Amino acid sequence: MYEPRPSSDLLLTSARSRQILQSIPTVIYELAVTEKGFSPQWVSDSVKIILGYEAEEALAPDWWISHLHPDDMKAAAGKTQVLMTQDRLVQEYRFQAKDGDYLWIRDEASLLHEADGRPKEIVGFWTNITEHKQAQEHEAQAREQETEIGEFNQSTNRIALRLVIMALIVGSGFVLLAGEGSLSRGMTLLGLSTFAIGSSLALTLAWLRLKLDKRSSHILNSIPTVIYELGVTPKGFPTQWVSDSVKRILGYEVEEALAPDWWIRHLHPDDKKAAVEKTPILMREGRLVQEYRFEARDGRYLWIRDEASLLRRSDGRPKEIVGFWTDITERKLSEARAAKAREEEAQRGELSRSSDRNIVLAAVIGVLIVGSGFLLFNHGARVWETAVMGLGVFAASYGLGLILVWRVVKSGTY
Repeated sequence: MYEPRPSSDLLLTSARSRQILQSIPTVIYELAVTEKGFSPQWVSDSVKIILGYEAEEALAPDWWISHLHPDDMKAAAGKTQVLMTQDRLVQEYRFQAKDGDYLWIRDEASLLHEADGRPKEIVGFWTNITEHKQAQEHEAQAREQETEIGEFNQSTNRIALRLVIMALIVGSGFVLLAGEGSLSRGMTLLGLSTFAIGSSLALTLAWLRLKLDKRSSHILNSIPTVIYELGVTPKGFPTQWVSDSVKRILGYEVEEALAPDWWIRHLHPDDKKAAVEKTPILMREGRLVQEYRFEARDGRYLWIRDEASLLRRSDGRPKEIVGFWTDITERKLSEARAAKAREEEAQRGELSRSSDRNIVLAAVIGVLIVGSGFLLFNHGARVWETAVMGLGVFAASYGLGLILVWRVVKSGTY
């Protein structure tokens, strides 16, 4: 029966521990605390993978400060005092990679003390969060565009509604004033009715608008990644070790994560088959990166980025698998919101075109209503044919006006 090793066993095996630290998808660094400042002592080889620099370059004096983005330099350097007073500092800033591009970096630093309490050294971790930041920026831009386009559409539709309602009121006023001749009684009733409806619509929309406005009024177990080791046997890949951060990130105790089939049992049903079937890629190419949903202890499914590497013996035979789980749920949610925003942006484009059509249609209907009403007022009531034609045009345009008002109110974009 396999007896799980305590986490200290891994630290005691320095060569093996170093091998793991060098392959973590995070840059780990150590700084000595001196009277003159902070002197770089060590940086993991992953600095080349993530930032493009050799470890020797990253250990040069002022290397860090000289590659901070000019707009972030003052704030990043000025937060040092927080670390010295609170023993921990987490900040995000832009940092220049070897190729000249600026990457967004999440810097998590911890201050370690001597036995007598004096500051001893700083251990920190740099994580590349550029993709997450870009997703956030796109989402923010989409929200801003949505607000601007939504306000424009509402403004345009409000103009269209006002045109129609004003036309109904003015046109019905002309009909009322044309109360002469054989049609005087009917025209008076028609004018009163349309005037009342137009006024009611105006009051109703004003009330809805008011209501709408009111409603709107240290190292291995402290890094932000779960590290795991799997044995390679003829029967499968038994879990050998997992870092204590599994509790902080996923909520499980280490003993639970070491149980057989724990990983496969907590994969999301829709992702399980694909995640398991990718194992041959790892055995063939020596590395596998995949993303899937994994059930946390509280029942929520988190998006996990799983980066696994196959370690071999000196004779080339598979020895063990070292991997890293990183919670990328926030990034995935941002990407999903950004995708939804792009889809809604296309829909808003159609709404904008619809609003333009509404205002043109409202102008035409308004002209017909007012024109036919004026025709009746001027001489329509005294000439039978003119009266009939005027009433027909007035009734048709009046009906179209009501249909337009109904459509815009139903859409909610006014």
